[in-house]
Amino acid sequence: MKHRHLITILLLLFGVVVQAKIDYTEEEMQVMQRYYEMFNQANKEREFYELNKQVKDIMLKKNDRLGYYTFSINEITYEINMHRNSKALKLARKVLEEMKENGDGYFDMIYNTMGTIYEDRGNYKMAKYYNQKAIDQVNPKDTTRLIGAYLGMANLEASVHPDKAIELINRTLSLCKDYPTHYSYAQTMKGLACFFKNDPELFFETLDQYNIFKTEHELQDERNDTIMATVKAVFENKFNDALRLMNNKSYYSENLGYFDMLIQVYRLMGDKDMVIAQQQKKLNAIDSLNANLIYENMNEMNAEMEVNKTQRDAARARQYWLAAVILLLLIAGALLVWRYLTRRRFQKQLLQQNKELEIALLRAEESDRMKTSFIEHVSHEIRTPLNVVTGYAQIITNPDYELEEEERNLMLNDIRRNTMEITDIVNELLEVAQDESKEYYPKENKIAVNDFCRQMMVQAELKNNGRLKMEFRTDLSDDFVFMSNNTALKKVLDQLLSNAIKFTEEGSVSLYVHQSPDHGVVRFIVADTGIGISEEHQDQVFERFYKVNAFKQGFGLGLTMSRKIAILLGGSLELDKTYTQGARFILTLPTTTA
Repeated sequence: MKHRHLITILLLLFGVVVQAKIDYTEEEMQVMQRYYEMFNQANKEREFYELNKQVKDIMLKKNDRLGYYTFSINEITYEINMHRNSKALKLARKVLEEMKENGDGYFDMIYNTMGTIYEDRGNYKMAKYYNQKAIDQVNPKDTTRLIGAYLGMANLEASVHPDKAIELINRTLSLCKDYPTHYSYAQTMKGLACFFKNDPELFFETLDQYNIFKTEHELQDERNDTIMATVKAVFENKFNDALRLMNNKSYYSENLGYFDMLIQVYRLMGDKDMVIAQQQKKLNAIDSLNANLIYENMNEMNAEMEVNKTQRDAARARQYWLAAVILLLLIAGALLVWRYLTRRRFQKQLLQQNKELEIALLRAEESDRMKTSFIEHVSHEIRTPLNVVTGYAQIITNPDYELEEEERNLMLNDIRRNTMEITDIVNELLEVAQDESKEYYPKENKIAVNDFCRQMMVQAELKNNGRLKMEFRTDLSDDFVFMSNNTALKKVLDQLLSNAIKFTEEGSVSLYVHQSPDHGVVRFIVADTGIGISEEHQDQVFERFYKVNAFKQGFGLGLTMSRKIAILLGGSLELDKTYTQGARFILTLPTTTA
């Protein structure tokens, strides 16, 4: 269905109309009218972007910030409709950053749009996350944008949690009676939720209300009428009529929502074979979307490679590292192919166990998200040292530059250091992969806590090199010993101490150990006087690939893996949010005595 994109466009354009208390000249109105006519014409991309820029300039001239952001988001919606989700996501992030820099409070609009992007890619979790952020951010007094936020979430939940969707729609209906087009759309969406809930009684009640409202307001909307007619045919057991309506490409297109409807139709028909066939088509569509995403990323990198190839003298030094990046992308593509072939090999088993198919789908969606994040982070981390290597290699190998021996040695040292950085990145990925696969750490080592911590502080001082004051305090006696895993504990404390040193410019880093006999645990507390972690980042520091400072080296996996190791050791790792002099992390482990 085109419904999801329709509501995004409808609400965005509607927002401008409601705000349009500003007087526009006849020429400006003509520009906006041509713009609306161009919106869904794929073969008029250049003209669309030219008109969009003109309209945005008009909004800035009129000091209409809401209108300006509305048409910025329309660019994103245009890219979604063209199935260029990678570009749409980049544009969305750019608009979000612009809102933050300018101090404008229209975050709900961009969050709603980002939810659309992730839903179009089949990523339900991320779509729900951004739709909820849109609801949380919208001003309750701004009726039109509140309608948009509620309907965005309802549209997402209609096929997954129809009861929740109906609850949201009922809340929305009371808000949009003064806006007939939106009220009609909300009733249509409620009809869809009844369809996925398999509640014919509520559907026909909704259909009556829909028809009465249309008649009273003289509304004409063939798309909504077709959807309601489709659901009506299903509930009247006229399945062939319903399928014939769904074959009308003017109102339905083969996106993920379309497959959800087909699956439900065949489920109500009792045709299990067709249910599974449509589920397979949906999975293939998700695979295709993600393959396109990787293809877009590879095209961008290939474009960069073509520019670099013009610098012939640096080609040999550059090709090796670019090949490494391309190899990573090929591995990701191979993983997609492998997952597809694996799914086909187990298809017979999935036909008998439909429940396992749903579980596999959830895992596949999570895998898609992780692979996308992995590619983005690897590309970002490798690109910086690779640019240094490429740049200095060009200078050194260019006969036009007359370099002193000292300058040449400095450049060679920088090349060597950045090469080692890339090597460290690969080693970190291998180590993370090894830790990720572990499900259990045996507690087979006797840990003499004080001696163990002193050794960790000695190793940390090698990284500190006398820059900061390193402190170790303990409430335990030197003969206190407990059972744990020596290697695992070293990994966690080394990560915490390394982070503390990295993010502290001056002051101290401390390690404090004490026992809580009443709880049977020992606590390792690492604190620093560094930049700390602001409230907006505190709940996210343990998420995969999350970095407070995007310009610091690393993948943002250290704290994620440290917390997992702590859990596998039977303990926990937490950020002390009450500490304000820097950052303080608390590792708690059970004191199984030796």
